[in-house]
Amino acid sequence: MGDSYVDGKVREALQAAKGSPSMAQKLLITWAAQDPDLLLGMAQPFLKAIAGAAVARAGRRAASPARPAAGGGALSKEALERVLSRLGEADDGSAPTQAVRPVAKAASPVRQAPEGVTHEKSMMAIAKAFAAKRVR
Repeated sequence: MGDSYVDGKVREALQAAKGSPSMAQKLLITWAAQDPDLLLGMAQPFLKAIAGAAVARAGRRAASPARPAAGGGALSKEALERVLSRLGEADDGSAPTQAVRPVAKAASPVRQAPEGVTHEKSMMAIAKAFAAKRVR
């Protein structure tokens, strides 16, 4: 089906909906569910993205570990063994190229506010410091 068929159906839906885009959209969806040619004509420009999303979704499902049944938070023995066996492997299943390094401590430690100092007081102190700087 060409664009003319889809364009004609869009015009027909807009006419039936008295110019309301949301009503025309609902009509087109209803018609497309019953008319495979209309559905294909509307979806044709987006088929590559639709197919890519379907493949990605299937890949995520296949790669995700088995989920425990509702209400149970523990992994089965087999699932736990699978997880533990994959520790230290790269995403492609090969051995890791670099050892995991511990995170280095920051050069200047983050200072904690003294007991009783609230966020509001801290912000006021910062604002006063900036105001004093501008006056000079």
